[in-house]
This record gives sequence, structure tokens and C-alpha cells, in this order.
Amino acid sequence: MAPTIAEQVHKDFVRREEERCLERERITGKKVKRKEVPIPVVRLGPEALCQNIEHLLLVTEYDYDLSHRKFQDYCASRGSLQLAGIRGTTLWQYHADHSLSKDAYLADPYFQFAQEHEGTRHKYTPKDMDVQWKIIRLSRATFQDCWELFKGRGRGEAERPKQKRPPRKTKTTATGGSRQVRERARRKDPVPVTARLDFGEPDPRDNARKPRKNKQKTG
Repeated sequence: MAPTIAEQVHKDFVRREEERCLERERITGKKVKRKEVPIPVVRLGPEALCQNIEHLLLVTEYDYDLSHRKFQDYCASRGSLQLAGIRGTTLWQYHADHSLSKDAYLADPYFQFAQEHEGTRHKYTPKDMDVQWKIIRLSRATFQDCWELFKGRGRGEAERPKQKRPPRKTKTTATGGSRQVRERARRKDPVPVTARLDFGEPDPRDNARKPRKNKQKTG
């Protein structure tokens, strides 16, 4: 069984880190500490296909079975089956047979010439051939990606759910207590603000006697 896409990408990342450290050690002559390389996230969801082209190009091991009828139906439902072309063609064979290498591809006349147009067939340049081989590699990786989901092996490599942020801390005032609590207490306090001093003492003016009204005697 081939490693999962995440495992293959992780293996390449570890290789790059080792090469970086070896080059640094060669220049400085000192031992360089290796960084821990985490396994990358290759899916945005449990049933999502890998959308990162750089990750797909790092896939070199395959075990998908393109002759599996139910797998073909699954690829068709995901819009990937058309990448292999028409069944029975040479292009289909290069997707079905993982052992066919780039050397065999470059030597195959099927890929060296374009379809005939007005009695002539255009021959692809070496650059064109490299681009086509890159497309075949991406298609193979996509089939491998579908195979993992088809077999239920890649669902655990989806993006981790985002953790909830802790509640924001409220600012405290110089007299103590949070500003929000003090504001709520002030709004609920029936005593007017003008009736209190800075330190919460009652305003002496509130205790002043109110002038009495003279009552008129009726005769």
C-alpha cells in the first residue's frame, strides 16, 4: 500500500530540511539543529480533494486501480475520470500503469506529435513534452488522491477545526472593577451621578433643608 499524499509530502519536506542543514554545516563547519517538520494539511475538508499543485507534484508512489469499475464511477462523480482520456488509448494506459516512466513517455510517438490538421502533424518541442509529462504526473496524483478518499484513508488528513479564541480581557479602572461592570452599575443606580462625590460619599447638599412654603390661613 502506497503512503498517503500527506505522508509523501512530509517525506519530501524532511528531505529538504536535511539538505538545508547539511549545506549549512558545510559552510559553517558547525552542527546545525534540525527543525521538526510537521505533517502538512492537504485537504480543506474530510471529503475534499487536494488542491495544492505543489503537493500533488511531490506524489511519486501510487496504488490506485483504474480498472476498478466502482472507482471509475467515483472518479467520474468527482470530475476526475476525464483526466485519463478515452478508455483503451495510450494516454489511458499511462494513467492505468504506474510503472510507465518518463523515458518511455519521451520515446512514445503517440506523445511526440499533435493530431493531424490539414494533412500535417505538428511535432512537440522538448519543452512541450515536459509540460505534458507534468500534466500526467498531476493526473496520476489526482487519481491517487481519489483512491485514498474512495478507500477512506485520507479523511483524517483534513484541515483541523479552528480553535475558539479565549474571551477578551476587560480593562480595569483605577478604582477597581471592570469598566463594563461599572458602567452597568451606573446605569442601574437610581441615585443621580451628581449626588455623589468622587469617593462615593453622599453629597452634603442633598441633606440641606428645603424651604417651607407658607400656608395661607383661610378665614
